[in-house]
Amino acid sequence: MNKITIITKLRAVAAITPAVLLIVALVMGGGFYVFGATPRAIYDTQYLSARAADGMESALFKMDWGRNQPDGCQIVIDQQRRFASWVDTARARADSQGQLDRIQKIAAAAVPVFDSLRKAAPGDDTLEPSLQNLEGLVADLSSADEASILAVASRAESEAQILIVIVIVGAIAVPWACFLAFYKMSGKAGEKLREMRQNFTALAERGAAGAPELESIDERLARLGFPRPNPMLANE
Repeated sequence: MNKITIITKLRAVAAITPAVLLIVALVMGGGFYVFGATPRAIYDTQYLSARAADGMESALFKMDWGRNQPDGCQIVIDQQRRFASWVDTARARADSQGQLDRIQKIAAAAVPVFDSLRKAAPGDDTLEPSLQNLEGLVADLSSADEASILAVASRAESEAQILIVIVIVGAIAVPWACFLAFYKMSGKAGEKLREMRQNFTALAERGAAGAPELESIDERLARLGFPRPNPMLANE
């Protein structure tokens, strides 16, 4: 015996839409949370990493400039401390192995350069190649930081596109598909009920009406929107 009736089908179709909309609402809520947290994540990682690279570059410039000043030794020492602080900041905020590798190269290359700066006489140009090499490593770190920011932006754009597709499919396409299926099945059910009314009317015309069972069917058909035809309207 087939237990899947038209009522079961209609209820199943009716239940699909709210279930899908619930899933879409959860996905959208998660998407809004991620997008809302993205600016803070960018600030805590990529932005501060970029600032750290800029700080290293500025410290190197001031060291190169300050070593020829009257109090050059103190300027160099102060800027070395600032440079080391920016290196620590960059290491703490790095979010990729590539950034960590570049930071490690900078830290390793900075030690001999700083030792030479502290011992070099004012006007000594032999340190320029070492300083330029260190500045090049810092520039590479800046490029890696910019690439990381672009990667985050690209991921956010990709996630936004996926969310748009989910909303279009889950909040528009699926409900409309369920509506059309519901409309089609209810139309078929209406046709069957109209046939039942016609059959019942034919029975009544042949004198089979009056039985309690048939009266019950007649009443239920009327409640479903298929009342017995009005003879007066039929005559007109």
